[in-house]
Amino acid sequence: MGQGEKTLAHFLSATVDLIINLISVFVSLLVLKLAFGTHIGGTAVAICVGIAFLTIAVYFVFDLYSIKVFAPLHTQLLKLLFVQLFIAAVLFACIAIFVGNKEYYVGELVVILLSSALIATKKIISTKLIHLIGKKRRIKKVIIVGASAAGKDYIKEVNNNKHLGYKVIGTVASKRADIPNKLGTYYELEAIIKREHPYEIVVALSSREQHQLQNIMAIADKAGVRAVIIPTSTYKYFKSKCQVDMIGNLPIINTRAVPLDNLANAFMKRVMDIIISLVMIALTFPIMVFAFIGVKLSSKGPAIFKQRRVGRYGEEFTMYKFRSMRVNEMSDTAWTTGRDTRKTRFGTFLRKTGIDELPQLFNVLFGSMSIVGPRPELPKFVELYSETVPLYNVKHQVKPGITGLAQIYGYRGDTSIERRIELDISYIENWSVYNDLKIIITTPFKMFNRNEKFVK
Repeated sequence: MGQGEKTLAHFLSATVDLIINLISVFVSLLVLKLAFGTHIGGTAVAICVGIAFLTIAVYFVFDLYSIKVFAPLHTQLLKLLFVQLFIAAVLFACIAIFVGNKEYYVGELVVILLSSALIATKKIISTKLIHLIGKKRRIKKVIIVGASAAGKDYIKEVNNNKHLGYKVIGTVASKRADIPNKLGTYYELEAIIKREHPYEIVVALSSREQHQLQNIMAIADKAGVRAVIIPTSTYKYFKSKCQVDMIGNLPIINTRAVPLDNLANAFMKRVMDIIISLVMIALTFPIMVFAFIGVKLSSKGPAIFKQRRVGRYGEEFTMYKFRSMRVNEMSDTAWTTGRDTRKTRFGTFLRKTGIDELPQLFNVLFGSMSIVGPRPELPKFVELYSETVPLYNVKHQVKPGITGLAQIYGYRGDTSIERRIELDISYIENWSVYNDLKIIITTPFKMFNRNEKFVK
């Protein structure tokens, strides 16, 4: 699907959702009028219409309109349900704070239930139609040029996704290449194109065959057939969505373009961090006072533990925690283990409940950390793992976080660093507001599963 088609699809989908939300709003107003005799003035109608438009903006923020032909339908529906619950929670909170009229809770419930049902139905129908059209439309014939592993991978992907509408009719390769469904050699390519009339040719030359590229492209241009090139020597290094930029006439491929490279996404995440950190500081202030007093009474030393950690771009910063151990000389050189004798009993309680990390909300507020992201590590361990763990330093492309994908899966402290990095990179490459909120909501349920044992 081209960029123009994607834009049109986004617009049409958003328009249908807006109509659904407006219908849901007016049905809810009608319910309030008939069931409770509620007076519906022009101001109330204007506010409801405004909310319907704002809801569409929220859908865009949560990336509901991206065209993901490979995403399972149940995954899309679960994401829609999550977004609808988020919108409902915000609106119910606004009614409680600014309105206080219980009748409006009923109206809001009608809006959420009706719009969720209609939008879910629309998504089911549209997804089925996209797949059906992909299978029924005119099959696009494709010829592979080259016998590299990349060409074989392309064939496998096309065969596994029939709804994309592509069919590989054969391969053109060197005379020595012994491959199935071979149509001919490079010297016969022009005649093969005239005979088969392919929609496009996919150039997947091995490194020793790159000298053939100029002639192949000339043949494709002469025949007026589209040619796409798989960078066979480097394609396996593209671990995420790559991005192509131009410097003059020179194409530059960013092999690891991540969502937070986008300024709008980075701004959105920073706004979320400020709002959530301020709210959490206000809500947890009594707990922090309790922890401060408990640490001071349980052992000698400062209540707040300061430690240098490595953050974004490999720059060091000072991270704050409530002190959970007796003052010792190993705090900057060793991990805490489950039965670490340096911990105090009160410190074990703080660590087991996650209260010890509450001061990091100030790190988030001041900008050195984020609410969600890879956990920051000690400089000593960063130096060690940068040499021994593949892709370790990729985690430093974003700000470190109080919680993260690896943490909710239980990988923190003295656990597998390799698996932790895999999860960190997955988080970075697939960042979205939806994923951040899902991790934040999941975190409290994982607090009491930390590998902490009470010391005697």
